[in-house]
Amino acid sequence: MNKKIIIQLILFFIIVLFISLFFFKYLVKTKIEKPEISKINDSSISNKDFSNIIENIEYKSNDNIGNEYIIKAEYGEILDKDSNVILMKDVNAEINFHNNEKITISSSQAIYNTINYDTNFKENVFVKYAQHNVKSDNLDVLFKDHKIKLYNKIDYNNLNTNILADVMEIDLLTKDLKIYMNENDKKINATYNNNVNN
Repeated sequence: MNKKIIIQLILFFIIVLFISLFFFKYLVKTKIEKPEISKINDSSISNKDFSNIIENIEYKSNDNIGNEYIIKAEYGEILDKDSNVILMKDVNAEINFHNNEKITISSSQAIYNTINYDTNFKENVFVKYAQHNVKSDNLDVLFKDHKIKLYNKIDYNNLNTNILADVMEIDLLTKDLKIYMNENDKKINATYNNNVNN
């Protein structure tokens, strides 16, 4: 009986040894492979939904009335769940109208759809159009509707006017601006400066 227990103990230790070697082998392999993956994704956002990093990207498109849309980013990531959507970082965009007018847009991030060209800009959004300068938290370029919609903390400035509002819309066909608040009982905060240096 004593001999039987010794044999069982030896078999038990051999099994434990094989299991330990198996896990040790795969644990070490994982640790070796991780730095290679992090080198490839060095500039990526740490989110499991992203892969396929593209640096210094640029897309150009034209609408049906001859306006050109150019969007550039320091880098972008193609979403695994939808390859037509690109998450961009450090973004600059231009809308060049057929009459040589231009709107420029910059932001920290944007989500660009390569099929319909719609773009959702967010964080540190800045828009310049002629003498108009606008800051906001969010901006959507909606090509099908020929519209730019800015929202969340609108700060609009031109040569002598400063306006704080919730929403601003720019019609890309007429270039008309529409500024309003989300709630009817709130008023737009506007200040005017008549002492403008020319």
